[in-house]
Amino acid sequence: MNRPIIMATATMVILAASAFALQSIQMAKAQYVGGGTTGGGSLEEQLKLARAKITNAHAAGAYGSGTPMLGTNINETTIFIIVIVAVFGGVAAAFFIKSRSGAKAKATA
Repeated sequence: MNRPIIMATATMVILAASAFALQSIQMAKAQYVGGGTTGGGSLEEQLKLARAKITNAHAAGAYGSGTPMLGTNINETTIFIIVIVAVFGGVAAAFFIKSRSGAKAKATA
């Protein structure tokens, strides 16, 4: 392997690792209690807010915003599913055809 390929590979590995590391750092910082800093509220306030959330979640009509996930009627959902099946089916067919065509190489021991 020549030097530019090694450097490009190392750079891609470092960038990919940093992308995963930055996500975990952000998740670790996203806590409700500020670890001794002001603004997080006292424990009693946090418990009071948690009880209010639970009460609101158990209330009638608290089952989501009412916005449909895939559209407002069955036609949009059907079209969406057909497009997804066509895309993934096309990719699978291309791989299948590619695997069937061409010369087979003999295995060397």
